[in-house]
Amino acid sequence: MHLRSGYPLYCPEAVQRMYYYPGPYYTPWLYYDGQSGGSGYSGWESLIVDRMSYPACVNIKMSGFYNPISRTGTVTANFRNDSTEAITGRVYFVLTEDSLTYSSPNGDYWHNHVARDYLPDQLDETVTIDAGDSAIISRDFSIASDWNMNQCEIVTWIQEDGTRNVYQGGLTEVSKLIGINEEVTQKVSSCELKIIPNPCVAGTNFFFNLPKGTEYSIQLFDISGHKVQTLKGISSGNLESSKWDRRDNCGVSVCSGVYFYQFESKIVNTSGKVVVR
Repeated sequence: MHLRSGYPLYCPEAVQRMYYYPGPYYTPWLYYDGQSGGSGYSGWESLIVDRMSYPACVNIKMSGFYNPISRTGTVTANFRNDSTEAITGRVYFVLTEDSLTYSSPNGDYWHNHVARDYLPDQLDETVTIDAGDSAIISRDFSIASDWNMNQCEIVTWIQEDGTRNVYQGGLTEVSKLIGINEEVTQKVSSCELKIIPNPCVAGTNFFFNLPKGTEYSIQLFDISGHKVQTLKGISSGNLESSKWDRRDNCGVSVCSGVYFYQFESKIVNTSGKVVVR
């Protein structure tokens, strides 16, 4: 939590979340499961490791998808109550960024797991899960242009409001959610996009039909969301073919991996992925 709005790592939701706990309100300070761990860094590890040894009654599985082109995604957590009694707790989702460098007024230079955004906010919602039952909760999220996607994680936990005890927590890296919902946003029967071959080695071809004179573009991105190539043209009205030779805009062959395409025209827009081996 960074307390002052003038700080570059400030998040107002994180500051409001801090007031969920009793004071004092200054950094550095540790709270774990509603208990105060004080300001001494040297003692934090033993407190946290000791707490981690307690058995948990909740199991969490996380999944979702992230589109590096739009820098948006959805994360889903399945909270399963493995105890013999119902539990009630408040569920939180937080988008964090790790390994940030900033010389803060208190002398700290490295900042880890910095809260960037609460999903949707620091209040979230309260759920009751019967014994042996599950609660499945999803949250949309977005990565700001100045955040490093490869250093972003989503943390979730379920916490009892009275004692502030955390039943269980889960974490997933945003980079592990990379993928694109391959649904055509405007389905047009006259335009069926096919990519052959896919996976590819030397390159691939995009085949499609569009009305004569329709302008189109195919943008290709790497997993970090950086544009590597753009293919453009005007449809002849017949079966169209646009070839990507697996080179970037500088003419350099791209590395093996997953690449994402965005097909755009006035008739149809769709997206998906190409695997280069």
